[in-house]
Amino acid sequence: MTMAYEKDLVCRGFIADADLSSYQYYAVEMNSDEEIILASDANDRAIGVLQDAPSAAGRPCLVAVRGVTKAIGGAAIDAGAAVEVGAGGKFVTLTTGPIAGIAYTACGADGEQFSLEFFTGE
Repeated sequence: MTMAYEKDLVCRGFIADADLSSYQYYAVEMNSDEEIILASDANDRAIGVLQDAPSAAGRPCLVAVRGVTKAIGGAAIDAGAAVEVGAGGKFVTLTTGPIAGIAYTACGADGEQFSLEFFTGE
């Protein structure tokens, strides 16, 4: 299995709504207060992938909004597969949710890192 890598990332700075220190490389979305929260299921449209680990609400955080980023899988994912947000902000193979990108490397199992070309679309 190829090691996860990052390339050509476009990142934006935001403020975390909560302690996200355990969620580096997970899918995130924006709440109504324009703060970053963990994306939680396939119906969520992620705005990006968390690049750091803010330890409390109100802390700055960096979110990759485009490009190839490391990401955390929620199950095995084949290289080349389209992905969506799964439970707990992990990425899974696309079934019914909005597309969140394409896996550039395979993910062997739940909790493993893989490379994701992140984008949002229909």
